[in-house]
Amino acid sequence: MSNQRISKEQILQTAQQIIFDKGVKSLTFQSLAKALQIRSQSLYNYFRNLSDLIDQVGTIFMDNLYQQVIEGLVGLSGKAAFRRYAEIAHNYFESQGKMVELIYDVHNFSHDSQFYQAMARVLDLLNKLVASVHLRHMHNDSYVQTLISSVLGFTVIEIMGFLPLDSVKRQQQFEELLDLQLSEIVELPNKMERKRATQ
Repeated sequence: MSNQRISKEQILQTAQQIIFDKGVKSLTFQSLAKALQIRSQSLYNYFRNLSDLIDQVGTIFMDNLYQQVIEGLVGLSGKAAFRRYAEIAHNYFESQGKMVELIYDVHNFSHDSQFYQAMARVLDLLNKLVASVHLRHMHNDSYVQTLISSVLGFTVIEIMGFLPLDSVKRQQQFEELLDLQLSEIVELPNKMERKRATQ
């Protein structure tokens, strides 16, 4: 079994499953090799070290979220776009088991790493949304940080089991949290609406 041929894709999928089930700290070359039934030394043919592996797993994790957000925002603007962004992120993180722990590991990677850049792309979408609206009181950067903290914080305590077991109740609480966050955004009429109002 130790001589079986495996692909990089198989390794990445198994690494993802380990993190999904047990968390980032449970992923080691030893645990991965055991799951794949290969020698741990074989993994160095595909990855420089564990950090390189996590970098690539994290990149896939964030790229998948980015793609979902991009597709979900088509045709939306203003509060509707913010709400959709937050809902997609929340639903994605909620569905990914302990993979969400990867987010708290990104600070260990350099700004030019693939993982960091993948996360930056997701955040850049939010920055662009903020730049397209008018806020009541907060600066753009502060609002981005607050919204991210709210979505991530809610998701984390949800995963930890500190919220109601009833999924409908949890979703209601999340929507109420979003309503509070989105109240900072001032909805301005678009050009067509302003034109009709002056006619």
